[in-house]
Amino acid sequence: MHEILRSFGISEISGISEVGGGNINKTYYIKSESGEYILQNINRNVFKNPESVMKNISAVCRIFADSDISVPEYLCADDRNFVVCDGEYWRMYRFIADCDYNIKDKDKLYGMAFGKFIRIVNSKKFRPETAIENFHNFGFYLSRLNSAMSGNSLKKIDGSVIMRLRGLDDTLKHIFSADFPKRIIHGDAKKDNIILGNIHYVIDLDTVMTGYAAIDYGDLVRSVCTENSLDIAVLKSLTKGFAEGLGGILSADEINSLYYGILWVTGELAVRYLTDWLVKDRYFTAKTPAECLKRANELLSQLNIFINSGDEITEIIYSAFHI
Repeated sequence: MHEILRSFGISEISGISEVGGGNINKTYYIKSESGEYILQNINRNVFKNPESVMKNISAVCRIFADSDISVPEYLCADDRNFVVCDGEYWRMYRFIADCDYNIKDKDKLYGMAFGKFIRIVNSKKFRPETAIENFHNFGFYLSRLNSAMSGNSLKKIDGSVIMRLRGLDDTLKHIFSADFPKRIIHGDAKKDNIILGNIHYVIDLDTVMTGYAAIDYGDLVRSVCTENSLDIAVLKSLTKGFAEGLGGILSADEINSLYYGILWVTGELAVRYLTDWLVKDRYFTAKTPAECLKRANELLSQLNIFINSGDEITEIIYSAFHI
């Protein structure tokens, strides 16, 4: 690890500690005489082509160089923003302190940050490479779940759950037809990927790819509205911020699709956790099968709340976007 750090021009290390909480990449906090940093080992089981990931990130960093929101400042080694050591890919960026404790109306700022991210990244000529094949492909994940169910005779999933997920798949295929407009999105737009402060940072750029604006909105709503009932005030604030950040770039069809983005991401994650409960080769490697089942059940409960609150959520979206 010291060799990797020296490749990035960092020496005189006073501390290295692993940072928990992430599901995919291994992350380390580095303290040195020159400052504080985050070092990450890219998970090649998830990101089959890490050079494409880092190429996308490099482009995003250039786009946001003069913006009122920011992204992490990645260090370079030999003109690349990554280092390869023993076949493993590493990247490093300056540590960003979380200083949001004095900030009011955080939910609105979360929405605004991701709205601005979509608006700004789509204002430039940028064609991101595919970081993960079939990422946010609901039908693909559902087919994997079906295969996992047929390959596991000991664990059973209630038939009503499968029927609801298949019905959701049909709905999404109808709403997001082949000619539905796509944009560049963050792809992992949960609130944990915003660091609020004097400057607001959007982090974890690995999944910046072409997709639907509804995906980012849906993921943000899912990550904020996690209680057993829908917090209307929070949802209004978040949605208003998202609309303001976008600055009017969405079409009427895209605005109408936002509610279905909530169902999409929540249902998709439930499917993926159910699959990880059934199979040995898990995507969420940091979680045990029991933890995967628990998380899947939480997401299914969340999905039911969003489905039952469809009229309220749609009204909030229309109000925020002045429809």
